Amino acid sequence: MTFREFILSKIFLRHLVFILITGLFLLWLTMELLNVYTQHGRYIQVPNLAGLTLDEAKDVLRDYNLRVTVNDSIHDATQAGGTIARQDPRSGMEVKRNRRIYLTIVAILPEQVAMPNLVDLSFRQAAALIASYGLRIGNLSYRPDIGHNTILEQMIRANPIEPGTLINKGTEIDLIIGQGLGQNQVPVPLLIGKTRSEAIALIQAAQLSVGLEDFLDDPADNPRVYQQSPDPTLRNQFLMAGNTVNLVYRSGNRFDFEQHLNNRATVKIPLLFGKTPQEVRALLIENNLTLGNETHEGSVSDDMRAYRQHPEYDPYGRITIGTKVDVWYKPIEEF
Repeated sequence: MTFREFILSKIFLRHLVFILITGLFLLWLTMELLNVYTQHGRYIQVPNLAGLTLDEAKDVLRDYNLRVTVNDSIHDATQAGGTIARQDPRSGMEVKRNRRIYLTIVAILPEQVAMPNLVDLSFRQAAALIASYGLRIGNLSYRPDIGHNTILEQMIRANPIEPGTLINKGTEIDLIIGQGLGQNQVPVPLLIGKTRSEAIALIQAAQLSVGLEDFLDDPADNPRVYQQSPDPTLRNQFLMAGNTVNLVYRSGNRFDFEQHLNNRATVKIPLLFGKTPQEVRALLIENNLTLGNETHEGSVSDDMRAYRQHPEYDPYGRITIGTKVDVWYKPIEEF
């Protein structure tokens, strides 16, 4: 029998069909078994693990038939130590059974840094260095020294701290600053409407210290400065460097600070002496003030000049926007 006759024979064809059928059956069976093993088309939605402890996260993932691996740890003062900060895959994603979930944990022990040497730096340099190390400025005090605005000592809770000492990030560093050997007066910044952190930063930048703090509402409910003492809205205020500014807070979520600031908005008292009526009106409009009573004394002429005003001029005084200003005029030749 030739090869061509063999492959065309019934026996060969019967065996060939049997082999093809058996092969297709085995292929189908393999795919079905793979689908069962891999649970093809069946997905698990990754649960949200944020804020859970590691043990709690393991229990949750075990119920979901997922595995867990701690991938990293971070320092975060805003979250409780030992809790889940991040996860990969993130919550809500669909994964297969037994998928490994990688977790990032908030470190239980706070991150530490070596205390920098701030002595002999200017306050501005020291403030920048403190911020770069993840530390915070605490109380500021001043004493007479030839090194004006220079850091003389660095302390934590009134105890000196040596450079290189390991301390927790976020620690407040108290500073003793040179006041200079002469009188060093600084202007009091306007703080009304500022958040507590903004107000403290402005006070420290002005070489002053935070005094008494009074919270009229819940201290955790977005406190903003409602009143301050000294109050620069009434008069430009100056204090010796190191003196304190007292603050009263109200909740920024409950109190209308926009209206409060509008009611307290002030401008410097303008000097009207020697101005013509036209110049007086223009100057009052420029300063958002209102012209009150105008009194002309003596013989009325085209060359009248202001010689008196109310409120009276004060180089440091301030008045509320919209205040009426009364003006008295007399001819220039009667001055």
